[in-house]
Amino acid sequence: MASPISVYNADGSRNKAGEITSYAELCLKIGDHSERIDLTVTDLSSKEIFLGHDWLVCHNPIINWAMGTITFACCHCTKNPFILPNADPDDEWELQEGETILAIYPEEAIEVCAVHKANELAAKANEGKEKKSFKEIVPEPYHDFEDLFTKESFDELSACKPWDHAIELVPNTKNTLDCKVYPLNRIEQEELNKFLDENLTSG
Repeated sequence: MASPISVYNADGSRNKAGEITSYAELCLKIGDHSERIDLTVTDLSSKEIFLGHDWLVCHNPIINWAMGTITFACCHCTKNPFILPNADPDDEWELQEGETILAIYPEEAIEVCAVHKANELAAKANEGKEKKSFKEIVPEPYHDFEDLFTKESFDELSACKPWDHAIELVPNTKNTLDCKVYPLNRIEQEELNKFLDENLTSG
């Protein structure tokens, strides 16, 4: 960028990433909506992307806050006009009915043609490194307890003991929740399902 952009957080402090000096041109896809969009690069903490007021004014989407859905009824962008190089047609991420959009993760469909210097240095530093063993990571006084840290030791719950703490449930509470506690994208949901299945198997 010819002129760096100063970035301030909501509390008025300067963003820790400093001034914005770069931007990326990406294909943004939400359902049947696709567009080329220029996104400036900065630190957004846990979020991947912010779509600001100007974007909302330009596309004027219909947002159903109660249902957590977004519809592009007034947008003049062409539906899905962009074909990405080397794109896998069988690996497209589509929003499912009832899902909520909190952030867009373009890396699932975009090959990023630029690498931050810090990432490049970190990758080079890890090249050729061998995975350390348990005894290399853990101090020597704890080597005799290696079996307590193996995955197999967590595959079965230990027997009940008199000192176990009881989990007191609230009377007349519903057994299940009819909504997600917090929205997840597809990859996060798949990992959560794996985690739950693994722990349910363990008892």
